[in-house]
Amino acid sequence: MKFSVTHSQDTSTLKIGVDKLDSKVAPDLKSQFIQLANEENSGHLLVDMSTISFADSSGLSALLLAHRLYRDTNRRLVFFGAQERILKLIEISQLTSVFSLAMNEAAALELIKTI
Repeated sequence: MKFSVTHSQDTSTLKIGVDKLDSKVAPDLKSQFIQLANEENSGHLLVDMSTISFADSSGLSALLLAHRLYRDTNRRLVFFGAQERILKLIEISQLTSVFSLAMNEAAALELIKTI
């Protein structure tokens, strides 16, 4: 899969390098989220969604899993860079109040500090 992770101080950034977040990608993404959540030094997580142009229910399920994993360990999770189509899907799914969303990485880093 095309996932890359960078670590800096108390924050990790996961770049999702696929254009479709669907049933073919979701299981691998869930595994990536579980692995990151279980790493002691991974800290908070920023998720770069800028390449994703399509997501289905299995993709949303992967994002919800990440939300639960980080919420349950008192760490922060921010999704950033989502395209308009993905933001609309999150809104329709009534997840805008559940997810922390930012326009770009700089805004996501600022949001991490305020949550």
